[in-house]
Amino acid sequence: HGSNFVVSAPGRRSQVYFGMTALRQKLMSMPNMLDPFRQPTFSESEDRAYIRYNSAPSHTSSYKDRNKTALGDLPLIAQPGMGTRVMMKKVVSQSLLAVDLAFEDPTNDENVKITGGYTKGLVMSSFIAVLPSLQFGFINGEMNTAAAAMRKALELRIGDATADSIWSFCVSVFCLGAIIGCSVGAQLADRRGRRFALICTSMIYALGSAIQASSAIGPQEGIELMILGRFVVGAAAGATTVVVPTYLGEVAPSHLRGELGTVFQLMMCIGILLGQVLGLPSLMGTEKLWPLYLMVVAIPSLMMLLLLGCLPESPRWLAGRSEAEQGRAKRVLAHLRGEAEDGINVRDEFNDLRAGTESGGSSGGSYGVRQLLRDAAVRDGLTITVICASVQQFSGINNMFNYSSSFLAAGGMSPETMSLVAVLMNIGNVVITLASTLLMDRAGRKVLLLSSAGGMFLSTLAITAALATPGAEWSSPLAVISVCSFVMAFGIGMGPIPWLLPAEMFPAEKCATGMSMAATSNWMANFIVGQAFLVISANLGGYCFMPFAVVQLVFLMYVARRVPETRGKSLDQIMKELKAR
Repeated sequence: HGSNFVVSAPGRRSQVYFGMTALRQKLMSMPNMLDPFRQPTFSESEDRAYIRYNSAPSHTSSYKDRNKTALGDLPLIAQPGMGTRVMMKKVVSQSLLAVDLAFEDPTNDENVKITGGYTKGLVMSSFIAVLPSLQFGFINGEMNTAAAAMRKALELRIGDATADSIWSFCVSVFCLGAIIGCSVGAQLADRRGRRFALICTSMIYALGSAIQASSAIGPQEGIELMILGRFVVGAAAGATTVVVPTYLGEVAPSHLRGELGTVFQLMMCIGILLGQVLGLPSLMGTEKLWPLYLMVVAIPSLMMLLLLGCLPESPRWLAGRSEAEQGRAKRVLAHLRGEAEDGINVRDEFNDLRAGTESGGSSGGSYGVRQLLRDAAVRDGLTITVICASVQQFSGINNMFNYSSSFLAAGGMSPETMSLVAVLMNIGNVVITLASTLLMDRAGRKVLLLSSAGGMFLSTLAITAALATPGAEWSSPLAVISVCSFVMAFGIGMGPIPWLLPAEMFPAEKCATGMSMAATSNWMANFIVGQAFLVISANLGGYCFMPFAVVQLVFLMYVARRVPETRGKSLDQIMKELKAR
């Protein structure tokens, strides 16, 4: 304001710098700039170039206006720490070392050095980190299509009240294990590091799946082993929902944080699809193969062990520790960004990490749930993340997956068609989550959350209309369409974003604990909704999804008023914005 030229884009403001060589030539050839860019002078510091104008301190100009001036033909150079990226012809330069090259030939995009993107180190570390997400998804889907073979081996007859109750507990004990896993995973990630927690989580999946598979020894011991195995893999799942999103949010550069954060949900959806497809009776859901089917979860654990050398520690976690660890954080950043350790971008990003840690306050040693609840610095972020995580389940998504076959059958749909619809729902969930990965850093978190909640609300009304008019010719097709649209609306925002936000709203030493709170509330909501839905359905009949519609509508208004946009912002920027609200 008054010294640096400011460009106001819709809804945001960013500082813009021009290439040093090209700008100097431009200013020398045009000493009298057109209004409103009056009497400019040019100066350079060690690593940045500035343009000074004798304009009013409050003066700003839009990007469209700038194109009409004498500077309109100069490409813009985005700098580290900017709230948004500035692009020309889909090319971004974030390195001042490449500024001169950017203007040697403005028509040649290859002259611009692009940094801060998907490097080999970032892609490999992210791939290894999301392997537990794949395991999480597979565990979620394994008790569905292969259930008949498993129940037969355990002598739990379908239709028998006692057997149904035992099988229901085998399935639901998973949530109880997850609640414990959230807390343990957070403590492990904070004390021993994100990398160690990821490794332990993946190994626990392998242990739990082995216990489940051993239930094939006989019905009496088998039931106990199945319950124990489900509890163990549930604990791993709870830790996964804490550690994986935290790690992804801490290794990604700010402008890719949304895309990488969505990969957690994407891999989980792929895992669910694999679990459902491999568990079909025509594949591995048979009396002989179901123990091997349960052991498929151990394959990603083996992959992680083989690729451990490519999995670095989180640079944000290291940056908040001793000086030796801070030096290691710079080396990890250089590896992830594909740049020299003493490079400008690595230095600036490391400073941002340190600033985010300092703005969160000192943890004062042990930092747990009690300290988090009393910490005013993160209270707003905690409220937002817990509400988003809880509403993800109170939106009714799991009931849509678990009980859609019931009301589709009531509409006269054959079992084969219902199986096809179930597989198509999961395929649609994968596809739409992949789309959200591409949109996350383009449309923004808030826009996708609003679109998702609005789409789920409209789909719920359509589902209710279909269920309230059984027997009508249009009710069954409407039910299928509305169920699929509900799942797709969920996948675009409500699915991935609640897992992404904690890594954006908590400093490193508080992130795992904050993520644990959000994940625990998610699992508790999951358990409550699962237990309550049958009672709600028995009392409300065709209107059983209306309570979820009310939750979706209230959440829609909450997001519009209280949830900030976090796309492309550093932790320090986000925390300052939350404090200003």
